Amino acid sequence: MAGKRAATKEGLRFVKWVDTNHGFHSYEFHDYMQSVAAARYVIRRVQRIIDDCVRKHGLEPLEQQALVQIYGAPEQRLPIGQVAERLDISSSALASRLVTKLEDSGYVRRVPSEEDRRATWACTTPAGVEILHAIVDDLHREVQYFHGKLSETDQRAAMEIFAFYAGFGLDLS
Repeated sequence: MAGKRAATKEGLRFVKWVDTNHGFHSYEFHDYMQSVAAARYVIRRVQRIIDDCVRKHGLEPLEQQALVQIYGAPEQRLPIGQVAERLDISSSALASRLVTKLEDSGYVRRVPSEEDRRATWACTTPAGVEILHAIVDDLHREVQYFHGKLSETDQRAAMEIFAFYAGFGLDLS
């Protein structure tokens, strides 16, 4: 059934701890915290792997994140102000400096908006797409190695927490 977990022991545990609509939690707290611990371990390790791959290609992690957000936007471009928003940084000035550094490296170009003379778009260049491909190729190899070290229990626990964090697909009504 779409949107519902199978009625396995793990699935029932998942449904119990994500059911926050009723003002009480009917789960074993230690089981829940084990899942949180597994998820946070995976998040931290994968983020470290990403950061190491990015630095190996001569970028700082926040620069690469800006490049990802710009290229990953539906139109493959973002206004500078939205770069700050997508990076969850409070300073548009910092976002502008990141875009300038990417522009100086040849990975991004600024394009004035045709609709709003005050706005400027950040657009990824072919070199920017190429560096993203290279980083992703390295990243996939490194993450696959990490996957091989994770137990199935840790994988499942991490996915349950990620699903909860993202508000994914359970109809608990």
